[in-house]
Amino acid sequence: MINKPGNIVALMLTVFALSACYPSILVSQPEMEIIVTDESGVPLQGVTITLGTVEWHGTVAGQTLQTFSTDGEGKVEIEKKHVLAFQSMGTDGGKWYSWSLCVAKPGFEAIPARRLEFDHPMHIAMYASGAKSGCTWFEGGFGPRVKEREARWIEVEGGKWQSNLGVTLLMDELIRPAAEAAARAQGRKLRSWSEYRFQHQPRGTGIDPHLYVRAFCEAPEEFDLRKDFHMRTDGGTCFFETTFLNAQGTFAAFRMNPE
Repeated sequence: MINKPGNIVALMLTVFALSACYPSILVSQPEMEIIVTDESGVPLQGVTITLGTVEWHGTVAGQTLQTFSTDGEGKVEIEKKHVLAFQSMGTDGGKWYSWSLCVAKPGFEAIPARRLEFDHPMHIAMYASGAKSGCTWFEGGFGPRVKEREARWIEVEGGKWQSNLGVTLLMDELIRPAAEAAARAQGRKLRSWSEYRFQHQPRGTGIDPHLYVRAFCEAPEEFDLRKDFHMRTDGGTCFFETTFLNAQGTFAAFRMNPE
């Protein structure tokens, strides 16, 4: 018997139907353009950008890391790649990908990035740091972490509910661009981002959970930052406060201390 093309297609469709599987073209590596500068906007060459790619099979993940280096213009271009996958109709049989980045260079604090957008160039401004800084990667596909950044977030006792590391990591990633936009709108100039520390406290309950955030540059050594909020009335932009709206993943208006 000769297997004509039509018979072969029909046989494949029958097999897929019986096995509840279907073919799918997936993006295994996104197209990205990344531009890295210092805080003054000068391009940084030789920045190590690590792309973490997580291949998910239902709730089980396997992670691979790939490194790139910025050129003289502080730029890295990553090309898009695809794979053919046979997806299962079951609740735990699907295959998909997620990605995150770590940006690191000696003399600067490493920057993790988990919320990536691929439809426009990604601009990342690094800030100087005297401490050695780099990313470690969570097991299970949850991206990079930078312990120096996490140490600057301090939860104040007395909150309405218990915060967790995931919320802190999300706030840490979102607050800088939001604060910079607020400062520009108010005609202010922020300090170097490495100077800030952040106190936060969970407030609100039920459908309105939120976290009050207070940022400052320095505090007396004897002040217990976990017991109470530190206040600087003469701190200029070295002091600001806002509220992280946990349900929306955004920040409310920023109040910056007048000069």
